Amino acid sequence: MTALAHLGARFNVTRPLRRWLMDRVKTRRGNAPLPFEFEYRHIYVMPTAFGTAFGIMLILMALGGLNFNNNMALLLVFVLGMIAQLTTLLAYRNHAGLRLDAISAEPVFCGEPAHFSLFLSNPEQRPRFAIQAAFSAAQDCRDIAPNSTAGLTLHQRTRRRGWAELKPFKIENRYPLGLFRAWSWYFPAAKCLVYPEPANDPPPLPVTGAGHTGRAVKGDGEQLHGLREYRLGDSLKRVAWRTSARHDALYTREMETPRQEACELNWDLLSGFDTEKRLSILTSWVLLAERHQLSFSLELPGKQLPADRGADHSAACLEALALYGL
Repeated sequence: MTALAHLGARFNVTRPLRRWLMDRVKTRRGNAPLPFEFEYRHIYVMPTAFGTAFGIMLILMALGGLNFNNNMALLLVFVLGMIAQLTTLLAYRNHAGLRLDAISAEPVFCGEPAHFSLFLSNPEQRPRFAIQAAFSAAQDCRDIAPNSTAGLTLHQRTRRRGWAELKPFKIENRYPLGLFRAWSWYFPAAKCLVYPEPANDPPPLPVTGAGHTGRAVKGDGEQLHGLREYRLGDSLKRVAWRTSARHDALYTREMETPRQEACELNWDLLSGFDTEKRLSILTSWVLLAERHQLSFSLELPGKQLPADRGADHSAACLEALALYGL
């Protein structure tokens, strides 16, 4: 079975034909800027596998009707053929005039699929049905209401860190009967930032002592920060009953989590590893420091980010690691 599948893939004539068609379209059109409207010259209409089988059935029915001089069979063939021909126009009209407004993607880690969000708008008063986004097989499908916008998502595998460019994709529909499909290729200039893959078992997070001691974080913790007046929703377990009795008012204990020292994430601390392994460990350290709400700095050859904390700082550090050496 494997040998047959390999032989079939080797002699697959549709793949080079598809590649030739895409190269020809890209040469004539190139990377179109956004927003991009799908006009008549961008749309191709071809029968689906189901439509091809349906056409073969009509041919056989016509031959049978002619052979047996059956006028009712011939009438049925003509009626079904007319309906099938009409669906080509409906599929085309369902596609023409759609506008691709924007493409966006959130950063991901290497090995995870990149999720590209496509925003399609329908500027007309009629709805659009079963609009699909696909590379080869359809990945997402939506109906688009009149004068509205819908989002479609494409998932693309990532194999290396850095910028992952969105591959050419197609917008298509098979409305209304699935006999024909109308589609358009689009060659995007969209990118997704791919962070290095975090190490599975990184060394312990370094605390060099050169950082700045952070302030304690109020909230859920083990150490007492102080007392404050009771607020609606506070747990009764934290009510300071003795203090409340002395002041004739309810007081609540406010707890805190002590903040550890800031840490320095330094490239030179990982001298025994190769470049990609160093980036992987540093990525894990950034995530670990962010999870523990630590202030941390990152030092790479030729680039240094001072000690800070928060989501924006973590994102800046991960971006520096993703683009290092590229």
